[in-house]
Amino acid sequence: GVDEVYVLLEKSQYREDLVASALENRTIADQIEFATTKNFSRTLQKIIKIVPKKYENEIKELFEKYDVNNMKTILVSKHLGETKEKIEPLIMDSMSISKGRMNKILDAKNVKEVVSLLGGTVYGKVLEKQLKEYEKDQEISSLIFALDEYYYSQIPSIAKNNSGDERVIIKMLKAQADIRNISNICRGKKDSLASDKLHKMMIKSGNISGDVLGKACSAKNVEEAVKVFEKNYSLTKAVEEYKKTGSLIPIEMELERNVAKKGLKVLRNSVLSIGTIAGFLFLKEEEVNNIRKIVRCKEFNVPEEQIKEMCVIV
Repeated sequence: GVDEVYVLLEKSQYREDLVASALENRTIADQIEFATTKNFSRTLQKIIKIVPKKYENEIKELFEKYDVNNMKTILVSKHLGETKEKIEPLIMDSMSISKGRMNKILDAKNVKEVVSLLGGTVYGKVLEKQLKEYEKDQEISSLIFALDEYYYSQIPSIAKNNSGDERVIIKMLKAQADIRNISNICRGKKDSLASDKLHKMMIKSGNISGDVLGKACSAKNVEEAVKVFEKNYSLTKAVEEYKKTGSLIPIEMELERNVAKKGLKVLRNSVLSIGTIAGFLFLKEEEVNNIRKIVRCKEFNVPEEQIKEMCVIV
């Protein structure tokens, strides 16, 4: 159960954060989720302290992903009508937005107010362009995609840094963009989303060519779409599971494992460098996500075999 998970985590590096997150009137599962967020934030702060000043810009570019994730979490939560109390434990310390502004954003009543409070920031500019579309169809995916498209469009700028690890970092970031595109295509096909609308949701900064993505977007169903990517991704077993259950989880987990393996390879083959930090961050993110999945599954008595299928273990 969740209590046993808590005891096990108390014997790990999460102990300090579990003690700090012992919030009144919150479930043990909530406290663990809060602790994982704080642990990740603390890890980022440690990295900033030990990295040489000359790599400061490169580190900020890598860390921007977590600011983008914060914005996505807030937007989805406000779209669903969640309270500040429920959202706050999931938000990491921001690298670019002050605590005062972040508090106001968390207090916002709705999505439109969040976008307004982001005025003057790069995220505000990105979201303002899509706000009318969101207000028209109430599809939060259009705003989430706008943030993803912005983040992954920054990949070329990383190539201009002087760390010597550009190719390694870009390779991992492009791999993330690829799995995001494949996942979006699978979800779109499952929900019978029109091909032209799916085309607009493709991030153009990955390794997969526009022609290949276009072919997958035009596929009749999930199975046919996945076949387009079979050459570079071993998804046959995952597709068989999808056919049996109708769940995309096996496909998405296999895609995430693919990126995690790339991060692990970087850690094994690199000396301490920006590339090593990038690989470590990707793996740390998967670790935190695994803990959250396990805790929520235990909370709702999900069978152990199903939990294993949802975890990314490399």
